[in-house]
Amino acid sequence: MRPVVLAITAFAALALASAAGCSSSKSPASASPSGGDDGGTDSGTLSPVSFQMQETVPAGGEIFDCQYVQLPNVDEWLVAAKHDYTPGSHHLLLYTTALTAIPAGGSAVQSCYEGTGGNSIMSNVTGVLYAGQTPTGGETYPAGVGLPTTANQVLIFQVHYLNDTANDLQTTVNVDLTFDTNAADITSRAGIMFFYDPFIDVPAGATAKASLRCLIPSDVTLLYASSHYHSRGVGYDAYIDPAVTDLAATPFYTSDSWSSPDNALLSMPIAAGSHLRFECDYDNSAGTQAYFSGQSAQTNEMCMFIGTYYPEMGLPSDFCIQGQDMYGTGTAACGATLSCMQACGGKLTLAGGPQTSPPDCNQTCMVSSCPTASAPYIDLDGCVTSSCKTQCADASSTDCTTCMAASCGTQYAACEAHTCN
Repeated sequence: MRPVVLAITAFAALALASAAGCSSSKSPASASPSGGDDGGTDSGTLSPVSFQMQETVPAGGEIFDCQYVQLPNVDEWLVAAKHDYTPGSHHLLLYTTALTAIPAGGSAVQSCYEGTGGNSIMSNVTGVLYAGQTPTGGETYPAGVGLPTTANQVLIFQVHYLNDTANDLQTTVNVDLTFDTNAADITSRAGIMFFYDPFIDVPAGATAKASLRCLIPSDVTLLYASSHYHSRGVGYDAYIDPAVTDLAATPFYTSDSWSSPDNALLSMPIAAGSHLRFECDYDNSAGTQAYFSGQSAQTNEMCMFIGTYYPEMGLPSDFCIQGQDMYGTGTAACGATLSCMQACGGKLTLAGGPQTSPPDCNQTCMVSSCPTASAPYIDLDGCVTSSCKTQCADASSTDCTTCMAASCGTQYAACEAHTCN
């Protein structure tokens, strides 16, 4: 199924909703030398860089904007970062890319809300360098730990602002990065867990829960941890499950703030083979509309875990696109979930690519499944993606069912035989 390829851009989850069509004035991000913490390295090898973006957010508006920025012409290791922004921001992000030159016109600020134009800027995302969602904050890596960057590497600087006042809002976002230019100082590469749950269903007039669990394939040390969700969220818990069937009872991280969640300093070892499970609780008791996973802070919800750690596991693990399970919080077995997905119509597979949220109907099906249904369903959908993609362009078709039974017989049988016990 691989729906969590969405994770690469989904923390960028906030949008223009009521501001669509509103204008805003923007100043391009600027880079300049800056001070910074050294992460425990020799100060003679440090290379500080800063970026700034200034914008005017219209009264009652919401902006979700991006811009290309560029690092110096030298291979470096990020060892510390900090930020500050004026009131109203919901997050900032620095994404990495494989680009070594800013595309023509890319220095200008542009909307990067899902569904806006071709979203070509977000198609270049390869990872995350730094994130912040409080007015001030920062991270300093332990001595010997760094996150690698390359000479002239282009980044995507992303900001999201909400303005619920009757006046225009003048905003400034500053990011200060500290790099070590001496590779000999670095003995362990850092990574960033960027876990995004693409399946959320918060019905009108009700409470709800979203859940996701991600495999930690190697021994790591978690340095920082933070949550991310929207305004219907009232609680958040993250756990380390020692094994697939051994569910932890006590969370290692909790939050009840959607607007300024704590970025907890942990230095917590996690053993290979463990699973990081996180849950978001929502209260929409007074609401008159349902909310599903997506970018808009006003019309969608989110559930994410973000954590800085070392040594790196690799991007598939950083984005939870291998070994993920426990999407469901309901009671439906895998076979019933498959039938529900087929009844939704359209493609069976949900691998729509980075800036695409699964259709609401599919989200309802997956959330309604029981926690153990995700694993056999993901196995089946992975086979369908590789062997029955054309036949299952219409999931409800006889051709799709026939192909699944013939080309994905083992996975199809396992899904149909699954029970929630």
